[in-house]
Amino acid sequence: MDEQDQALYEEILFNSVGQKLRARIRRAEQWVQKMKNLMESRDTSSGLSFSIKWKPRTADSEEEMDTVDLVHVLRQDSKLLKEADLEKITPHFRSKIAKAKEMIGESNEMQTLLQVLKEVLDYRKWFSFVLYFQREGEKKRELNNNQFYKFSGGEKAMAMYIPLFTACYSRYLEADSDAPYIISLDEAFAGVDENNIREMFEVVEQLGFNYIMNSQVSLGRL
Repeated sequence: MDEQDQALYEEILFNSVGQKLRARIRRAEQWVQKMKNLMESRDTSSGLSFSIKWKPRTADSEEEMDTVDLVHVLRQDSKLLKEADLEKITPHFRSKIAKAKEMIGESNEMQTLLQVLKEVLDYRKWFSFVLYFQREGEKKRELNNNQFYKFSGGEKAMAMYIPLFTACYSRYLEADSDAPYIISLDEAFAGVDENNIREMFEVVEQLGFNYIMNSQVSLGRL
């Protein structure tokens, strides 16, 4: 790129688009921390707690940067950046754009350069969500399929409901301040014991949901 292209590139990354990227990443980090605190504060009857982490992805090639390093550079004042920083970040996005163009060329879908840039600058693809679980007196471990299938029916429900509630909540944060936070569940909390059902309702209330739920429990038992 010539000097004019380089100046435009830096303007987009560190000022106009860069400002929005930094704001969205910062907001997402704050949300993840809030959800992590909420998950870890649950006092379940089984002594099982959950947490979540927004894990930065590593580079796909030598030309690219790890997400940790990339976000660190983007957060800096563009006027204070060193030449070495620019020499790292420019090849990173150039490589990403080249790969995106190549993928488009191999597919039958018609996409514009703007769509390619949106794909490359989608910060959500720079991270991945990782769930963890911890039993009382044990170390925290990543929740994978093998561990999930060892859970009891109630524990499986907890492992599914808590992340789903937090995901719904994150979407509603984009809504107007007076918008209802609506969720609807059919046969809510089937297979979950009474103590954990109480915990689930506490999570629902704490997140401020407006909810409609159909119970699997017959009225006679209630």
